[in-house]
Amino acid sequence: MNIESVAKFSRIYAPHQARSRKTLERVLDAFVELLARKPFEEITMAELARRSRIAVTSIYARFENKQALVLAAHERHRDDMIREIDKLLDPARWEGARLESIVSETMAGFIADRRSRLPLLRAALLINDREVYERAAQISRHVSERMAILLSPHLDWMPVQERERAIDFALRTATSVLQQQLVFGDIEPARFRLTEAELGQRLADQFIAALTHSRRTPDSRRKSERPKIPRPKKIVPNVR
Repeated sequence: MNIESVAKFSRIYAPHQARSRKTLERVLDAFVELLARKPFEEITMAELARRSRIAVTSIYARFENKQALVLAAHERHRDDMIREIDKLLDPARWEGARLESIVSETMAGFIADRRSRLPLLRAALLINDREVYERAAQISRHVSERMAILLSPHLDWMPVQERERAIDFALRTATSVLQQQLVFGDIEPARFRLTEAELGQRLADQFIAALTHSRRTPDSRRKSERPKIPRPKKIVPNVR
């Protein structure tokens, strides 16, 4: 982990010595392991101290509270995730591929990458911490920017100025489904449980549908959505 990336947060007291940095890493590793076993709210500092073999006072010397632990762990996750996103969405990797194939495989890649991060992502989503949300939003915006670079050349039917907005909204719809998984955990919120493969394909289908819907310009959509007013019937006088 890049210590400088967490040192800027006022709630995290980053060390400067190599030995102390290893201690901080050990605490974060133990914290993420505990998140995989139990919800954030059930983890205690005493339990974390035992697992990381660090005194509770030493943990508080580096982290203001449990929320600060989530912030630091999420920042470490953020750096790793952005690197993976950049590799996955590198246009050179998809040269010659069709739009449908790119979207399908990138959705599968997103799901696979987040699998090992689910406990941490769930904690980050549910702790109601503005600083964590701001960092997560930066990841979302980064994904949107990279997706726009990758997909815009494939949307030749769409005005150039509309392409990034359409891609951003399609990504929002996919993200909302994935966030629902984080909120409910292992509880199935819908009628049908989906495998990862089916979830990835349905998200890809939804993403493509959102983009192809934009084949119609906003003006044409507004025209087609205007209610049709029936023309008044011509009254012919009954002349006897």
